Amino acid sequence: MRNIEVSPSIISSDLSDLRSEIKKCEDAGAGSFHLDVMDGNFVDNITMGPDLIRAVRKSTKLRLDAHLMINRPDKYYRDFLSAGADVLLIHYESPVDIGELINKFERDGIRYGIVINPDTEFRKVKKYLPGSEILLIMSVYPGFSGQKFINSIIPKIKEASDYIKSEHLKTRIEVDGGINDITGKQCVENGAEILVSASYIFNNDIYKSIQTLKNL
Repeated sequence: MRNIEVSPSIISSDLSDLRSEIKKCEDAGAGSFHLDVMDGNFVDNITMGPDLIRAVRKSTKLRLDAHLMINRPDKYYRDFLSAGADVLLIHYESPVDIGELINKFERDGIRYGIVINPDTEFRKVKKYLPGSEILLIMSVYPGFSGQKFINSIIPKIKEASDYIKSEHLKTRIEVDGGINDITGKQCVENGAEILVSASYIFNNDIYKSIQTLKNL
């Protein structure tokens, strides 16, 4: 039986009670925290910056994944590392030279993952996987929490899982967007190992929701 990691998305937590929310997630068995960074350009929303990540870092020792939904990850990534992010999740769709950025990460020993939107084909990111800790497959279009899960991404999870196994890679598949007990189970059955969840966790009983996802 695989160990499913649950990564609560801080964007949906009660930020006025951040330390308590984080503690509840830790007590429930969360394996990491997902930090949605949006700049109002790459996506039509603005969320957290380095200061909020710094506050989260002070409240937990768990891995922090900074999901950089920004136009210039190449310009600002050091700010998020300095704030306490452990892994930088970079969109394939970002308007930067992703290969050049990854080469820089690898030269500097920076931990990273690759993110693809629902309409991006898996084949486009195969060559970036050997050094990538995570392949994040979006199951909604990034920008806002609470969207409905896009079922058509399920075959892509399976395709990615089969490829990673065939190439003996260590990359873990993560899925983000509309994750609950039903959609999470579909993802896990097709090879997902990390589930990012926002509304399902923080709009319900945190302990019960995380335990449900961990045991899918």
